[in-house]
Amino acid sequence: MASHRRLRQASRARVSVLTAAAATVVALSAQTAAQAAPAISTKDAQAQVDADQKAASGITEKYNNAHTQQQALQARVAILQDEIARQQAQVNNELANLGQIANAQYATGAVDPTVQLMLSSDPSTFLQKAGAESELTASQTGSLEQLVAQQATLNREKAQAAAELAQEQTLLQQMSTQKTQALAKLKHAQSVLDALTPTQRAAVTGGGGYGSTPSGGSYSGHIDLSGISAAARTAMEAAMSRIGRTPYLWGGSTPAGMDCSGMVMWAYAQAGVSLPHSSYADESVGSYVPSLADAKPGDIIVMESGAHVGLYAGNGMLLNAPQYGYDVTVQPMSYFGGIVAIRRI
Repeated sequence: MASHRRLRQASRARVSVLTAAAATVVALSAQTAAQAAPAISTKDAQAQVDADQKAASGITEKYNNAHTQQQALQARVAILQDEIARQQAQVNNELANLGQIANAQYATGAVDPTVQLMLSSDPSTFLQKAGAESELTASQTGSLEQLVAQQATLNREKAQAAAELAQEQTLLQQMSTQKTQALAKLKHAQSVLDALTPTQRAAVTGGGGYGSTPSGGSYSGHIDLSGISAAARTAMEAAMSRIGRTPYLWGGSTPAGMDCSGMVMWAYAQAGVSLPHSSYADESVGSYVPSLADAKPGDIIVMESGAHVGLYAGNGMLLNAPQYGYDVTVQPMSYFGGIVAIRRI
């Protein structure tokens, strides 16, 4: 009779080793599949990154505008505080004069009740009461009227300074919020890029981030600077010298890095023209240009509902610092939203 051998079962240890090996193979296969098939397409990643970077650039201009307003408020508050100090000194001087009268009268044994009231009562209330009762001499009336006027001015200036300080604090809070929002947009854009393969990332960033050209293309043609003012020519030549060399930078306004309004401000500063660091404020600088047909190279073009600004380069092109991740460049104006204002320096 043929013998039947029972097949030897694999040991428990061997089963464990095989199971672990199989699990490793499955995990590696899954990882390879994940790398081969990323969760987002290059097209969608491009759209998300562009949207985040453009939003961050727009928020930056709101930040710049609030910063410009806050600086103006600081200057006004400083002037008010100087005026308050001057008015306070005048009030103190008038009170000191009244005190000297009281001291002189006290030395003779009695202080005129009128002087006592002038020193202890609210001047405006006392002036009305005493004037009605004819208790003041012409000299006393003049002194007290001057004191009342000075205190009224002082109180008004203190109230104005307090209101403007409160407004400044509100602007500072807005600036902080806007900066946080912009950084969040940039962080999200970076997370999208980090999730891509190297090939996809190069496609989205144009092969290296700074120096790349956003959707819409760039312009390498001739910019005609004839027939424009000396200031506009100097500004354009300065801005053109930064093409492909200066990256977009939060709040930047130097060759090391510029945002859109920072580039316009820096370019015209080379011509001795002082401009605000705000695309919104640029809407009212210089003189009005009615339409793009009337625009000349060097004119300031405000676009994107006020959130973007650049210098007109002719032929429907804009010399600008586009957005995060890109250098100063020249692009078709059709890449941006509608024109808000055209201003000529």
